Amino acid sequence: MIDYYDFPNAIEMEKQLLSAMFMKGGLVVPTVSSILEPDDLYRVEHRLVFKAVLRIYSKGEPIDYLTVEEELRKSGDFQKIDHRYLLSLINATYTTAYAEFHAKNIKEKSDLRKLILTSKIIREEANRAILSPYEIIAKAQLNFNQISRNYTPSTHSSFSDFFANHFQNEIDNVKNYAHRLTGFDNIDQYQFFSPGLYVIGATPATGKTTFCWQLLEQLAQHGEKCIFCSYEMSKLELFAKSLARELFLRDSKTALTAAQILRGGASNALHEVILDFANLGLNFSLLELQDESIDDLLNLLRPLCQDKKKAPVVCLDYLQIVPSSKDSTKLGVDDSVRKLKKFQRDTNTTFIVISSFNRQNYTQPVSFESFKESGNIEYTADVVWALQLFALNSINSFNISEARQKIDQAKKLQPRQIQLKCLKNRQGSNYECFFNYFSAHDYFKPCDNFNNIEPTFKNKKNLNATKEV
Repeated sequence: MIDYYDFPNAIEMEKQLLSAMFMKGGLVVPTVSSILEPDDLYRVEHRLVFKAVLRIYSKGEPIDYLTVEEELRKSGDFQKIDHRYLLSLINATYTTAYAEFHAKNIKEKSDLRKLILTSKIIREEANRAILSPYEIIAKAQLNFNQISRNYTPSTHSSFSDFFANHFQNEIDNVKNYAHRLTGFDNIDQYQFFSPGLYVIGATPATGKTTFCWQLLEQLAQHGEKCIFCSYEMSKLELFAKSLARELFLRDSKTALTAAQILRGGASNALHEVILDFANLGLNFSLLELQDESIDDLLNLLRPLCQDKKKAPVVCLDYLQIVPSSKDSTKLGVDDSVRKLKKFQRDTNTTFIVISSFNRQNYTQPVSFESFKESGNIEYTADVVWALQLFALNSINSFNISEARQKIDQAKKLQPRQIQLKCLKNRQGSNYECFFNYFSAHDYFKPCDNFNNIEPTFKNKKNLNATKEV
């Protein structure tokens, strides 16, 4: 973008904002980057520093003078900035408290400059008289649409008016969810499953997609409207999970697995289950996705989530695979989580988001640090769940070889022992639940704690191998 002399700007706010981005390990970077692009800043030096900070944050490195200088040298931009000016930005003692406010004001000034530029383009095109009026309007409308997308109406409630006119209605709306059942009695014992943003992460082999698919199917069986958004698995793979689970529940000895069903396996029992499912009439639908951005996804969901009094349960599988225009996965995830939370609040949906874990945390008990590229998850989500192999609780993560052996043994258990840990719960206290996971048949069965249970392996050979280790 061109610098416009004496055009609307907020240079002093830009200084304060950049200073805030250096503080507290880049705490405000996800919020700021969801509002501003580098070209929204007025001064060229500020844009270059802003870009450098985003790149450093994306790599998970500390944001300080040395790392910023090194990043600017790598990009060839250090010579364009007075190093004393850069040092003054980093050493300034501004607060992070107003970062979002400053970012929005800077964005507003940027959009005013864009409006001025668009108006000039319209005038110049009209004077040249090469394009028709309709073509000039269409060209300008693209710019106006881009600017207007930055603004959404805010709600304002006075203290007295809320209690006088709205409080009871809000409480009545919440009470509508008091008897909602997930179908997992151990979760229902602890969790008030009201609208909110739920994030669930998991280590490998814990069946996070299977768990969420079963959860939504059970919610649908209890009368909820459910939508599963899949970027990874096809509808055939997901529906095969339902068939395999139901066959297992009816007769565990003769049940086909999902893999067998997908290879064309058939039986009279399978035919009966297919007919039964066809006649169930569940309000449960699937969106198969590929290249849709988070904005595309939310535009697809918006018409399906218009009834706030009976808002659906939506699951997104999974967060890190959603395409993003951001420069890094970390910034893309931050942006997606922020937009998902806003959509959830606007539509009153119950939104479940599946997230992957950091590889370095695969051999450690789950925690917030386990979430991959999780800058905004722990702050934005209302509830954070984590699935893990129960064996991780007794593993010495400092001995990687031993840890991997024990994890491999835990994966051979039939059923696998899975622990769900609630790491954050705005609707109550944290808790943990336990499940027997019949992986071949895509079935999670709630159970008691595993502490006093002797593990059983698939066959005697595996058991002997474990003793030798």
